[in-house]
Amino acid sequence: MNMIRSFENRDWAAIWRIIEPVLRAGESYPFAPDITEEDAYKVWIEIPSATYVAVDKGNEILGTYYIKPNQPALGAHVCNCGYIVSENARGKGIASEMCKHSQREAITLGFKSIGRNNLWTRKT
Repeated sequence: MNMIRSFENRDWAAIWRIIEPVLRAGESYPFAPDITEEDAYKVWIEIPSATYVAVDKGNEILGTYYIKPNQPALGAHVCNCGYIVSENARGKGIASEMCKHSQREAITLGFKSIGRNNLWTRKT
């Protein structure tokens, strides 16, 4: 059984290794494929309301997701989530676990609904 917990600063290097190839591919997120690590940190960690990691028993990060308002002002009650699973953990239900977790967290954080989600788990 995996655990999903809140992001901790020590997690960033592992998260970057997971999200960098997906962002560079330019197929599922609206960020420039040449995004810098600093800018990726801003969009994955600083801007969202919260960021989480899925970890195994050894605390290895298997995936990550963020949750944030989908739009400002009148659209802030709807959340948006972005999910990425590490390449070596794809096809093992990690994305499903994170999606279920995000639905509970959305309620906890006061969101009223969830907008269109990005889910990147494709096996390559």
